[in-house]
Amino acid sequence: MLFNEGKIGNINLKNRLVMLPTVTNLAQDGFVTNREIEYYNRRSKDVSLVIVGASYVNIFGKFFKNQLGIDSDEKIDGLKKLANIIHQNGAKAGIQLAMHNPKFKPADFSREEVQGFIEDFAKAAVRAKKAGFDMVELHFAHGWFVNQFLSPDVNKRADEYGRSFEGRAKFALEILRKVKTYVPDLAVICRINADDFTGGGFNIEESVEFAKMLEANGANGFDLSAGVGSTSEYHISPMSVEDMPLLNLVKRIKNNVGIPVIAANKLGFAENWEQILQDNAADFIGIARGLIGDPDCVVKLKKGNGNDIRYCIHCNQACIAYILKGLPVSCMINPEVGREKEFEVKTDHPLDIAVIGGGPAGMAAAVYLAKKGHRVELFEKSNKLGGQLNIAKIPPHKGEIGRVVEYLERELRKNNIAVHLNRNVTVEEIKNMPFDKVVIAAGSVPRKINGDMDIVSYQAFDVLSGDLPEDTGIIVIGGGLTGLETAELLAEKGKSVTVLEAKDEVGDGVFPMVRKLLLNRLKKLNVSIITKATINHISDKKLSYNVDEIEKVIEFDDIVIAIGNNPNKTFNELKGNDKYSFIGDCNVMATAVEAIRDGADLSLKL
Repeated sequence: MLFNEGKIGNINLKNRLVMLPTVTNLAQDGFVTNREIEYYNRRSKDVSLVIVGASYVNIFGKFFKNQLGIDSDEKIDGLKKLANIIHQNGAKAGIQLAMHNPKFKPADFSREEVQGFIEDFAKAAVRAKKAGFDMVELHFAHGWFVNQFLSPDVNKRADEYGRSFEGRAKFALEILRKVKTYVPDLAVICRINADDFTGGGFNIEESVEFAKMLEANGANGFDLSAGVGSTSEYHISPMSVEDMPLLNLVKRIKNNVGIPVIAANKLGFAENWEQILQDNAADFIGIARGLIGDPDCVVKLKKGNGNDIRYCIHCNQACIAYILKGLPVSCMINPEVGREKEFEVKTDHPLDIAVIGGGPAGMAAAVYLAKKGHRVELFEKSNKLGGQLNIAKIPPHKGEIGRVVEYLERELRKNNIAVHLNRNVTVEEIKNMPFDKVVIAAGSVPRKINGDMDIVSYQAFDVLSGDLPEDTGIIVIGGGLTGLETAELLAEKGKSVTVLEAKDEVGDGVFPMVRKLLLNRLKKLNVSIITKATINHISDKKLSYNVDEIEKVIEFDDIVIAIGNNPNKTFNELKGNDKYSFIGDCNVMATAVEAIRDGADLSLKL
């Protein structure tokens, strides 16, 4: 059914696969850029409908640094180019109209100001039509501006735009009605929350009634999501959340309306997509992060190459996290995002290149150098590729990380790259290698704790590799992501775990959503977390530490060290010679996202 034709409003769609809206931060001062056009050009060839990401209808409602705007007529020409490229690729073009300003609440505005915002949405819809879009999507979800009016725990207005459910829905309904009045022949869909998941917020019971009201007022379809800023795990679910978390809510809404419904958020694999349609749980499959990671996922599926799809691993480290930082959208498994044209360049002077190290940086470098036209060989000292990704996939709820290694291995085979395992190459060997260039991607090594202890401690790396302490009482020294994940693994194995962290809080630098969910799980497992802890000494199975200058002692059976890694300096004497390029952790400690990006970016220079 995935490739059956469908219809939303007055637009016919060639299949049931829709590219959902995501902010890209590829615009400039709200205007469409060539990078934005290339981003959508790369992703619009096989889906039936592309919905361009949240475009602000007024400058007050601009939330992201380089968000796209549809707030002025000057932007129409650029938007027209965007709609045209989508049409040229055989898809229908939609654009999401939005505003978001979390500094304010619904009660902060006069009735006249609210009606001005309604006018802003309607005028934006007129611009969308002038630019050639077939559809607009009204953003009424995710704790954004209109969703705040819907929510009983946020909307405290005492006038007709508050007080009751009907009052809270009035703002959204008036936006819809005015848009339909201004552009009656333009299809209009509404992105709504099935549930805010905030306890006192907009819930599924109200969502069902709201959906009926929107349909009665002219909506042509629904793009269903859930969650607000504090519960964003329900609309950009990470890998720790089971697949299809919203499907039962989607079914409930679909069963109460007569217009098409688009399902969204972590919908599993292609066979799940097909089943969703067969079960009549939704009319269309919405793909957002999946098309960031693999722009070709739909054509692969259509041609019967579904096993080659680079499915999103839901890490959120380079899509959502980058966007929130004001950076252009990216992806762990696809560092080309937003830079598609740059990676199309082929070399006129193929080189023989050796890559030393088969972790994420080395594998990515080998793949992208080969794609550019170089002859590449990869040397890895262990008996398998993947480096620390092989460890990163072991903690609870992290299995999807393993797909990154699988994807990179497929790319190595596709590009006929010679891979030499169990090759612990020395500095002298590298100096004598008959290659034009050598890429050093030797990774990192675990840091060691300062001070003496009278027991042999475990490294988190070893514990995650399967070398578990036999006794029960475990202290994990280090409360970064690795330390917390190691603590979770040990606690799930029945250990009594205490985490000691020197900083004011654990999980420093971890994406907030991931940190929140991880800490919730650790709490349920009764893992004790002690912050601001300075270790004094360790002896006789007792650890002395200070918190706020007060000494405390804790007894233990075993200690696990998780205080991070340092660059591997084995090959440092080669630095400074243009023949050698250092990438990944052996150059600068970073995440897997940066390691893979570092490897890919090297191909742009060589």
